[in-house]
Amino acid sequence: MLTKYVFIQNDPFYLPKVLDKFLREFADSTAGVNIQSVAQGKRSVFQTALDLYRMYGFRYFQWKLRSYLWRKLMGKIQNDLLGSTRRCWSVRAVARKYGVEVTEAVDVNSEAFLSHLRERGVDFIVSISGTQLYRKALREQTAKGIVNCHGALLPAYRGLMPSFWTLANGEKEGGVTVHFVDAKLDNGPIVVQRRYRLHPRDTLEDVMARSKDLAAEAIIECVRLVEAGDPPLMENDASKATHFSMPTREDLARFRANGHRFV
Repeated sequence: MLTKYVFIQNDPFYLPKVLDKFLREFADSTAGVNIQSVAQGKRSVFQTALDLYRMYGFRYFQWKLRSYLWRKLMGKIQNDLLGSTRRCWSVRAVARKYGVEVTEAVDVNSEAFLSHLRERGVDFIVSISGTQLYRKALREQTAKGIVNCHGALLPAYRGLMPSFWTLANGEKEGGVTVHFVDAKLDNGPIVVQRRYRLHPRDTLEDVMARSKDLAAEAIIECVRLVEAGDPPLMENDASKATHFSMPTREDLARFRANGHRFV
């Protein structure tokens, strides 16, 4: 049985449910959970929030912010102050529910953290919406590799916000991909892909929820395949890759023209 470690974004919306499904299956062989900032790339949390405000506009941004603050408050009260894990409002609370150690606000490529992983005998890492790059030393010391779950059907839609872009571009299907990590973003051979249909009136929230549900299933399937040994791999063909970043106003107009809303 592989000794696993989970890298996951500090997102209170969908990721607590994904982590709960994962740890329900693998808590006894998971050495820890590393919680990473919601900030994307080199952006600060403030810059990420500002970029999202410019993209979403006031109405959706304030709805999302209120939902975020409510979840944070409920997590503080129910999970932290009362110590209850009957409903987990954060990924930290989910880890506590299953008795799994948590690290937070650390550079996963630092020698101190690499040593932390070696001491726990970690030989396989699962990244779920992680926001850090995983450098050569980390990849090389992880004997069975690092897998990442991306919310699109790679090699298409590499980069940021794949759920938005599939809707803006009028795609008929979306999906999730679990792939091995290499030196390039969203690169590396594919272990599992899951597909779902997109409908003309799907909202962004609809698609993100569907994507995260499938992500949990795909990650569990991937882990089982890797543990069984020599998983069948699919090519993540870089020549067919498309790359996306933060949308512009023109992209938002196209998203709406296709009949979609944020919520």
